[in-house]
Amino acid sequence: MVNSKCSPSAQSITFIFQKRKLSQSGLVSTDPDQYSSKKPKLNHQASPLPWFWDNLSFIFLTTNALRELDRRNRLNQHALEKAEQTQGATDQISLQSSPRDLQKLKRFARCGGPDLKDLRGYHMTEAEGTMGFSRSSLGRRKRGSHSTSRTRATPTTTTTKSTTPYDRNFQQHLIDHDIFPEGYEYPDGQLPPEPDNLDEIIRELQQHRASLSPSRFSKSDFRKFRRADVQASKEIQVITDVLPIIEGDSKDSKFIGRQIPFTNLDHLTDGTIVSGNPDLYYGARPEQLDQAIRQELSGHVIPSTQQDLPIAPNFFVEVKGPNGSFNVASRQACYNGALGARNIHTLQSYGLSEPEYDNKAYALTSYYHGGHLRMFTSHPMKPSSPEAPPGFAMTPLRSWSLVSDAESFRQGVAAYRNGRDWAKKQRDQSIRQANKTARRNSTQSLENITMGLSSTSKAYRNASEEVGTKATTTLTTNKVSSFYNCDTSADELSLDFEPPTKRLRRYRGR
Repeated sequence: MVNSKCSPSAQSITFIFQKRKLSQSGLVSTDPDQYSSKKPKLNHQASPLPWFWDNLSFIFLTTNALRELDRRNRLNQHALEKAEQTQGATDQISLQSSPRDLQKLKRFARCGGPDLKDLRGYHMTEAEGTMGFSRSSLGRRKRGSHSTSRTRATPTTTTTKSTTPYDRNFQQHLIDHDIFPEGYEYPDGQLPPEPDNLDEIIRELQQHRASLSPSRFSKSDFRKFRRADVQASKEIQVITDVLPIIEGDSKDSKFIGRQIPFTNLDHLTDGTIVSGNPDLYYGARPEQLDQAIRQELSGHVIPSTQQDLPIAPNFFVEVKGPNGSFNVASRQACYNGALGARNIHTLQSYGLSEPEYDNKAYALTSYYHGGHLRMFTSHPMKPSSPEAPPGFAMTPLRSWSLVSDAESFRQGVAAYRNGRDWAKKQRDQSIRQANKTARRNSTQSLENITMGLSSTSKAYRNASEEVGTKATTTLTTNKVSSFYNCDTSADELSLDFEPPTKRLRRYRGR
């Protein structure tokens, strides 16, 4: 990192060198259209696109899948009817037109014919109106949430549910992209590797916390917690009344993000599913990470376009109400954990020519449902081929029934808070490592620039002295040569020399 007290010229030179180096390495595009003050917002689909279903290795007959089948059947039926109508009209035109008119008609139809959609009274067909799905904003989708899209074909309302963890095919989509949930087995019966630091993480979770000792958290406090859990009939009530007791006192709210859609992160798969949106996540303050790194790794470490929210999250919480789905919570935890594992792995790989995989976990994900708390790790796996992206495996840690008794509550909440602190240590260490790499690269760049300028100045000085010496020698040689090579001698020149005549002054009297 260049010292802020350095001269403006040194800072300008450092910026030019770094920009030139990044441009040559391909990390920064030379396209001027890509340099803008705001990053383009990624398009996270709110509805299943056709190729989402085409790319699945196995399709469950969910409501969305049946709806997609009906849509395709309607399009096929409409295409058959239109083909029959077109064939009849074509035969009639062929009988009534001359060969010359037919040739003109073929030439006119070669480019698709006229576009009638802008004409008043034109009726768009169902096939034209349903060519694409509605791209309405997702917002925060929960159970039973639907997006309505109206087409100009019919006045009826078509209801489509987004591709979220509430669809069973969402999990199959993650598996097809090597993002494995808890308990996944390969077709040959093998299991994804567990992280090498799994035992270390479990030991950290089991550490005692003084804030949960019987003297500070009594049975009366436990009964208040259990009463709040029983009375919470909706998910929002669990978030506002139950989760704060598990959380305890937060030292700094700047590390916490609540229900923030991760619309700024690059797609984890192929872009056909929604963005991550955990109920609660913990990250770092933006100013902890070097600004140049934030700009370069924005799509991997900055979840939201709102720049003051926590970045590089690696601790996630999902909450479900009494009527919530255990399977949905598990899919959300798997998705969130993979995003967090990618965040830390990107920071750890900053400045390296090739990313390294140490088979260790640095991200934790959890969910609370029906009085039970479950925690998991997520870690990246080395890609199967050089061109393939890395995979991610979800590994269970422990589970606790927080409503059974006070001791179980203390153990589960202690593990939750210890895991939160452990995740912060891993996050801060990865950020310090990335900042150190950035400072080292900046220092090396400045030294290279200084050496380059010094070499250039020395070469210029030597070249100037050499040119000056040659010029002086050439000038002296030309003078001597012109003197000795003259046809007239010095004596002959002096014979014709006449001194100027002096003018006599007249004396003028006053």
